[in-house]
Amino acid sequence: MAQLSKTTIEINFKNACNQASQLEQLAQELNQIAASQLSGTLQSVAGSWKGDSANLFLQKGNSLVDQISASAQALKDAAASIKTIAKNTYNAEMRALELARIRESEQI
Repeated sequence: MAQLSKTTIEINFKNACNQASQLEQLAQELNQIAASQLSGTLQSVAGSWKGDSANLFLQKGNSLVDQISASAQALKDAAASIKTIAKNTYNAEMRALELARIRESEQI
C-alpha cells in the first residue's frame, strides 16, 4: 500500500469533515421544512377544510412530516458516523506515517 503524505491525509480528513457538514446542513434544512413550512401548511388546511377527506389528508401530511424528520435524523447520524470514521482514519494514517518515518530513520 502506498504511503500517503501528511498533506494528503489532512486534505482527505478536511474533505470528509466538509461533506459531513453538508449533510448536517441538509438535515437542518429538512427539519425546518418539516417543522415550519409543512406543519404550517397543514395547520392552515386544518382551519379551512373539514370532513373525513380533510382528516385523512392531515393524517397523511403529519405522516410525511414524521418521515421527513426521520430522514433528517438519519442524515445527522450519517454525518456523525462520517466524522467519527474520518477522525479514526486520520489518527491511524498519521500514526502509520510517523511509524514509517521512525523505521526509515532507524535504517539510515
